[in-house]
Amino acid sequence: MRLSDLARGAGAVLEGNGDVEVTGIAYDSRRVAPGDLFVAVQGLHVDGHVYLTDAVAKGAVALAIERDVKGPVGIAVLHLPSTRTGLAELSAEFYGRPSRRLKLAGVTGTDGKTTVTHMAEHVLQASGIVAGAMSTVAFKVSGREVDNVSGQTTTEAPEVQGWLARMVEAGAACAVIETTSHALVQERVHACDFDVAAFTNVGHDHLDYHASWEEYIEAKARLIDLTASAADKGVEKTAVLNRDDPSYERLARRPISRRWTYGLTTASDLHPLDLTMTATGSPPVPGLAPLTASDMS
Repeated sequence: MRLSDLARGAGAVLEGNGDVEVTGIAYDSRRVAPGDLFVAVQGLHVDGHVYLTDAVAKGAVALAIERDVKGPVGIAVLHLPSTRTGLAELSAEFYGRPSRRLKLAGVTGTDGKTTVTHMAEHVLQASGIVAGAMSTVAFKVSGREVDNVSGQTTTEAPEVQGWLARMVEAGAACAVIETTSHALVQERVHACDFDVAAFTNVGHDHLDYHASWEEYIEAKARLIDLTASAADKGVEKTAVLNRDDPSYERLARRPISRRWTYGLTTASDLHPLDLTMTATGSPPVPGLAPLTASDMS
């Protein structure tokens, strides 16, 4: 992809030769390949702007920066207000904005994200809808699974956009992404055009990263904001909230076109009519075959 086209689509200011051909997006100078655009991201402990020369030595053909620093002479540069947001926009543009060709759901919360993500993908597949999923444990595309060995529940933007592009290529109509508060704060899913934002619960984990429970909820609530402002794909933008969770009142204040609630009482839009639990789980609903381990594999 031409650098000038990439810059235009991502809203970056180009300095230098726009005819350079970009063949990949990199944010780690150690993993730069020839033809890559290197995006200098400020991390928690390391600033990518320090490694511009290293990136070029590895074969980077252009650089993206947010600070006024000097890079190697003769290398084209993209100037961005934020390289965190810019990394997401550049990655989405490079892969052809794949989330705009999928019905996309994000699942967040403290507990149960992975389970809900894969159950949603399973239900879609069982309904005859080709679907994909990204989670802590695996990336799934049309029933084919690859282990997630990145160490991140929600990977960085280039990987997210790359997997969404693979889903589109595989003929997927829908995708489900497990979305962490870290990923939302760090803009890893910034350029994902969500249609559904689903919440399990908001506990008191990760307060080493978030200063308070309230800040943690605000981080999670970004998923609603992203969904509400995403490109229109003919699906009403929807937040699915746990009516029984303490986070509900705060999350319900976030504006969005449609809001569905679930819980154990009739105060929720979706609630059980007859719930019985035994040592082996809940009994099957009459007329429906129970799920088996092979169904979920």
